[in-house]
Amino acid sequence: MTIYSKSLIDEFLSNNEKYNCLNFFRQSPHGYLILLYLHYYQTKKEELTLATLYELIPSKISSNLTILNTITQASESGFIEKVILETDKRSNSLKLREIYFKEINEWLSSIQKL
Repeated sequence: MTIYSKSLIDEFLSNNEKYNCLNFFRQSPHGYLILLYLHYYQTKKEELTLATLYELIPSKISSNLTILNTITQASESGFIEKVILETDKRSNSLKLREIYFKEINEWLSSIQKL
C-alpha cells in the first residue's frame, strides 16, 4: 500500500466519523457525486435541480429513482433544503443547509493538504 492510499483510507475513516453530512453522502458512489454537485453548484451560486442531477449522474452509476430516494432521505435527514424556483414554481433548487455547506467547505480544505 502506498503512502497516499493510506492517507486516503485514514481521511475516509476519520472524516466520515467527524462529519455527519459527509458520512451520509459517502455511503454510495451516487451519493458522493450528489454531495460534490450540491457543493459545486452552491459555490458557483447556480441552481441545481433534480432534473439536472439526473443528467449529470450517469445511469451506470445510479438510476433516477435511486437519486430521488437519496435526495428524499437527505432532505428528511435535514442535510439539504429544497427551494422553489422563482422562474419555475414546479421545480426546486437543491441546496446544502448552511451548517452542512460550511462542514463540507472545512472537509474540502482539509483534504487539499493530503
